[in-house]
Amino acid sequence: MARGLLPILVLSLCSFMLAGCMQAEKAEPNGKLKVVASFYPLYDFARNVGGERAEVTVLIPPGVEPHNFEPTPSAIKQLSVADVFILNGAGIEPWADNLINGVGNNELVVVDTSKGIELIRADGQNENEAHEGERGHGEYDPHIWLAPAYAKKQVQAIKDAFIQADPEGKDYYERNAAAYEAKLDALDAKIRTVISSCRKKDILITHATLGYFCGEYGCNQIPIEGVSEEGEPSPAELVKIVEQARAQNVTAVFFESLISPKSAQAIASEINGQVLMFNTIHGLTSGEQARSEDYVSLMEENLDSIRTGLECG
Repeated sequence: MARGLLPILVLSLCSFMLAGCMQAEKAEPNGKLKVVASFYPLYDFARNVGGERAEVTVLIPPGVEPHNFEPTPSAIKQLSVADVFILNGAGIEPWADNLINGVGNNELVVVDTSKGIELIRADGQNENEAHEGERGHGEYDPHIWLAPAYAKKQVQAIKDAFIQADPEGKDYYERNAAAYEAKLDALDAKIRTVISSCRKKDILITHATLGYFCGEYGCNQIPIEGVSEEGEPSPAELVKIVEQARAQNVTAVFFESLISPKSAQAIASEINGQVLMFNTIHGLTSGEQARSEDYVSLMEENLDSIRTGLECG
């Protein structure tokens, strides 16, 4: 079934069955702002800003890529009673418009946290270097949150949306946002310090997910594949990457969480290098939840991998 049709069919089949319980939930509010975030980083940002005034849930379960998500009856129900819906934007949630329109929640505040950010196109150009157009799926690199300096802008957009939905909480949200932004500033400074000490600057990684990160912190990503997680490189493309890695003295190959390390392992074996993971933090595994990990701690783990792979001081 075509992906674009599924949200519409699900909405049609479920709207009647869910109507009664939706109305019941609307009739008995708990006094907190009801917030739905599309996937984990936005959820973590939102709960830090919302604090005790917000009830934050996440739409996409761990282990599911945001662009592959298919809206479920549970997702419809979540949005039908929500006050705020937080999206990453930049094309990573191609199902969102159908879902929002189908739910019919006219009071829902929708925030696209990519708005106001100069996006990096999938071909590596900045947004203002190419033609203007809609930020469609696959056209832009959506991995904004992987650079804390950009994550801070997403936090600010979330704060503004909370104030719009709950003006009485303005001072509270601003204090919480400022406190969390200070944590992001500290993380940002730590990344800059570590990378400035690295002997190497090239990050060979399975997909082009580090455009914002490397653009901000002065490294150079060499993607085995493009932004999309679909498809595998051809043998000829792998040979080309191996030759480039050898020429640039690359000794580590990174692969993202939720992605098969097969390509990374194949290249690492050819260059006698090591394989390291870069967590793209789409969602927390059960193990990460048990360890009380969050966005900041996982980015610090990523920094440890970079410190190893790029031979930093």
